[in-house]
Parts: sequence; structure tokens; C-alpha cells
Amino acid sequence: MLFEIGYFLLAVVISIGVGVLLYLWQRPKLSMHYLVLTVAGAVFAIYYILHVVFGSGRTGWP
Repeated sequence: MLFEIGYFLLAVVISIGVGVLLYLWQRPKLSMHYLVLTVAGAVFAIYYILHVVFGSGRTGWP
């Protein structure tokens, strides 16, 4: 799997946006620890999706 910087940066930007939305609108508020874990998980998930759909990644399916 090749690491693609552009997709990673896009995933970081989208994940930070998700984190901001959660911080502003989540009731009850998430603790900062859970918010950071959520954003980190979103970075990995969104990067993987972008890499497989648009990049050179493969899912392992034939």
C-alpha cells in the first residue's frame, strides 16, 4: 500500500471538521480524550476509504 499524502491531508481536514461539529453540537459534550480518539479514528477510516476508492489501494477482494 502506497502512502498518498494528498489523500491523507484531505482525510485530516475532513476529520478535523467532524471533530469541530462534534465539539459544537454534541449533547452531552464528549470529553476531550474521546473527541481526540474520534478524530484520530476518523482520519484512519477516511484515509482508507479515499485510498481504496480513488487511489491505488486494494481491499484484498478479487
